[in-house]
Amino acid sequence: MKTLIASISLLFLSTVFTISCNITGRECGPFDDSFKTIGFVTDLKTITISESPGFSIQYSTLETDTIGFDSFAISMHPVADYYSLNSERNHAVSFIPAAVACSPPIAVSEEVIKDIQIFVGSEDNIAAQFDIIVRYSRYPYQRMDLIEFLNSEPMVPDELYLVLKSAPDTSEPVQFTVRYSQNGFDMDAFEFTTRAVVITGFVTL
Repeated sequence: MKTLIASISLLFLSTVFTISCNITGRECGPFDDSFKTIGFVTDLKTITISESPGFSIQYSTLETDTIGFDSFAISMHPVADYYSLNSERNHAVSFIPAAVACSPPIAVSEEVIKDIQIFVGSEDNIAAQFDIIVRYSRYPYQRMDLIEFLNSEPMVPDELYLVLKSAPDTSEPVQFTVRYSQNGFDMDAFEFTTRAVVITGFVTL
């Protein structure tokens, strides 16, 4: 009787292990648990920021040539190359840990952002006039001063938005040149220039 129970238990555990692996649509590990940044998809966005009940944003591509500074954002979405640092797990010791290991982890970056500089024409770096909104996997959006963010030696986020603290001191169209640098594996620097837009001191509805 004990032998029969033991056999049934082993069969059950083996079935759980097999199902857990098959759910992923691939063999168990190694998984792509890391990514390296090889570029950015950049755009100008109309952004709506909500502080209640928690910090959140909504955004869409900017389709006009005039926008209020509170609604203006420069988006930088990393172009990621995924890879694995995992090694094959030894499934001979225990069925349960092996089954759990079949769930792929969320890939993260180990690259550190060194600097983000922002220029308008021949002006000096105006990064101090910007806040940054970032989102990391499993964490909500966060907004903070761009300089403070850079001083924290941050990892590359999944989403990145540059937002103005106040309206530019001009009614003329402005273009921003962004110079980004990181301690990267394949890419150390990235630069782009936005299209020209008029940014007013009022929120564009």
